[in-house]
Amino acid sequence: EMCSKGKSEDRGRMAARLLLLLASLTAAASLHVQSHATYRPTVSSFAPHSSPCCTSPLPLHAGGANRFGRTRGLVRIRGGAANEVNKWLASAGGLATSAIVTGAANLFGLAFTLATGSHKLTDLVGSGCFALSAVATHLIGGGASSTRLLASTSLITVWSIRLASFLFYRIMKTAKDDRLGKVFATTGGTVTFWFLSFLWGFVVLMPHSMSCFAPSPAPMDAAGYAAAGVAAVAFVVESVADWQKWCFKSGPDGKTTWCTEGLWKWSRHPNYAGEMSFWWSIFLLNAPNLVSPWSGLALGVVSPLFITLLIRYVSGVNLAEARNDDRFGDRHEYQAYKRETALLFPGLL
Repeated sequence: EMCSKGKSEDRGRMAARLLLLLASLTAAASLHVQSHATYRPTVSSFAPHSSPCCTSPLPLHAGGANRFGRTRGLVRIRGGAANEVNKWLASAGGLATSAIVTGAANLFGLAFTLATGSHKLTDLVGSGCFALSAVATHLIGGGASSTRLLASTSLITVWSIRLASFLFYRIMKTAKDDRLGKVFATTGGTVTFWFLSFLWGFVVLMPHSMSCFAPSPAPMDAAGYAAAGVAAVAFVVESVADWQKWCFKSGPDGKTTWCTEGLWKWSRHPNYAGEMSFWWSIFLLNAPNLVSPWSGLALGVVSPLFITLLIRYVSGVNLAEARNDDRFGDRHEYQAYKRETALLFPGLL
């Protein structure tokens, strides 16, 4: 009993330290944000504006022009290179803003979990920080009037609020998440979980975060409206599939058989198909703001690739398939369902 009490006190002290760290990060972030929302750091911010290229303002003495001429040539950044650096500085600003917001939210979740051992805020914080980060990067990035960025921010915010509220409602009904019992049993497991939660939010939001800080946001076009439309449809598919499965599991057959209601008749995992499609669409919606330099586009595509691989091979499909195989794998009806029903996308996969 004394050992258990000591562990509880240690976790409480760690939670208090994390809350102090969270408060410090919040204060630092508030001091860092510029008074003008449209401010973005650029190479020209650190160099004279009288020349089309960035030249170090080295002192010139009488008769000493030749002495410093060669040095100035070495530190000069030509206009084209400066533009590329400007774009990278802007992207870094978006990523830094996202890291601060998602990091602060997940630090709060970690402190709460260490202090209480409760599972109830896990998904609310982990999923809800997407909306917080999306709105923060949009407002601080200065692209509030861009239709493309408004569409991206609105879609992500609605997706985040829906998922966070649904998962919070579910945990309030079930009281605990059996998947997290062993993870939260140790401090190391708890810290690892919340770090991965931060990584999930930060990486998946990268296209939106960088796009919001683009020096000149691309105007909305037909491809942009198409991407936004696909994202909206994917959101509906994911939402409907989640609700259909929840209603089925809450019914009399939920404990004894697998879900074949509604969308689940056509796909074994329609909710995951919707989520993967949603984030690919968000990437395509923001892609025009990432294409120059091309390395920005390469970094942005990590987001949908990450969520696709995560859902397909790590935390989503594989775990759900293994659970169903363990429970129903010896039943001929279930084997027929697996043969006749697509894993994710009917007719494709």
